[in-house]
Amino acid sequence: MWPLTSFFFLSFIVLQVSSHDSGFTEYVHHDDDIEHQLQFHDIKEDFSSLSEKRMLFSHPQLRIKASYDALDTAPLSYKLYIQNQLAPAVIDYFQAALKVKYPSIENITLKKDVEIVCGIKTPSILHNEGVNADFFILFDSKIDVGNWVASSSACYVAGGSKRPIIARSLFNRNLLREAHDDPLIHEKNIYLLLHEMMHTLGFSKKLYSYFIDEYGDRMTDHIKTVSNRLVINVPFLTKRLQEYFGCETLEGIYLENDGGSGSEGSHLEKKHFLYEVMASGIMYGQRISEFSLGMLEATGWYKPDYNYAEPYFFGKGQGCNFIKGSCHSNNFEFGEYCSENSKGCTAHGRGGGSCTADSRSEECKYIAPEINFDCENQEGIKYSRLPNIEAYGRDTGSKCFSGNLTTLETSEQNSFCFKYHCQGSGSRIRLEVYMGKQKVICTKKGFKKIAGYNGGLNCPDPLEFCNTVGEKYCPRNCMGRGTCVNSKCLCKNGFSGIDCSISY
Repeated sequence: MWPLTSFFFLSFIVLQVSSHDSGFTEYVHHDDDIEHQLQFHDIKEDFSSLSEKRMLFSHPQLRIKASYDALDTAPLSYKLYIQNQLAPAVIDYFQAALKVKYPSIENITLKKDVEIVCGIKTPSILHNEGVNADFFILFDSKIDVGNWVASSSACYVAGGSKRPIIARSLFNRNLLREAHDDPLIHEKNIYLLLHEMMHTLGFSKKLYSYFIDEYGDRMTDHIKTVSNRLVINVPFLTKRLQEYFGCETLEGIYLENDGGSGSEGSHLEKKHFLYEVMASGIMYGQRISEFSLGMLEATGWYKPDYNYAEPYFFGKGQGCNFIKGSCHSNNFEFGEYCSENSKGCTAHGRGGGSCTADSRSEECKYIAPEINFDCENQEGIKYSRLPNIEAYGRDTGSKCFSGNLTTLETSEQNSFCFKYHCQGSGSRIRLEVYMGKQKVICTKKGFKKIAGYNGGLNCPDPLEFCNTVGEKYCPRNCMGRGTCVNSKCLCKNGFSGIDCSISY
């Protein structure tokens, strides 16, 4: 079963532990010793792609190496989990998803008199043979009574391209726990480290001013202020956003304007990107989208493979008012948000929850997931309204459906986890929802009475559902550890799980 306390993982930020598992946890600035002034390090880089044929140049995959020496103070099982399970999975993801435009052509080394790097003792390898990589990350941990989970920062950048080359991630062992073979906790930790490493690779307010253009020159005028918030405007990414939201006047990618130093400006605006991994705060069913990878491409240091982005559709096609409108306006009505005191399914259909708001959502109310009603939580069956017909568990393939089904005399709107199948294509597509042995056919959006029960099921629009919530896919494109075939990961030897993130 998932832990009772939600948590997440932001650079220089702590969470405020909630008293109930509403699906979101707030954060405040954390003055941790992980924050350091950037150091510029002269290292030879390959700039040959800046030739006249640069558009045809084949960039190499990003090479990442890690040091786990600082984890020696942790219990052995904890170190082994980070070293053998968690960190390698995330490193493999980024090595598969990113090519580096100006790779290092010599080992990363530091002078003997550099005794401290990123706030901890310099690993001996940096003094000796050096690290044959483009990026070197140091993993560390400590026990802290505070309510922060993890903190990360780049501390050395290349003198030429200004690309980060050395960074550190620090875990709080009081709150980041080992998965102990629980795939859902492991998945939560995976998203934790994906988020943290995004910060160290470039998605950080202190790195934006070092972004470079296609000619290797330092960018100017890409950092803007719009309505008292930070906006990054890099043409290809801004165009992608304009097309996604259906807003031709969108000025760029809006960044979080709440949370104080460390959160403000270093995350995607939560109101617009509620379920994105780089939004501030954890949401069950979160995904890494084309926009997080797009921010890494915007740095000028990487070329992402967008096949490693997960399907994402929150706010898609909703127009400029979705971005610029106020949640308190009479004309701000979008299906992504909810009315007070309602219950239903989360935007990505991972499970059910209740309508709420938080300080990062600009008071827009949304269905916040509750772990007891997460369709991938096998323990959820204990809390199900209709356990004889609902399906819970990671491999069941169920999604959340709303309705007022009940065997009682009175009914109210709730959420349910049912298996389903999309049949046909285009305008002829239909949605089959399996409720135990009973099959319900949804051919259009609307309420459907179910025989044998009081109340019924809210049929979603089949075309919309089957191309968004119900779309099957390989999580994180199998982490670079397998092949996606018919929306299922065929893992390479040594790896398992629905995303190949588990080593054995």
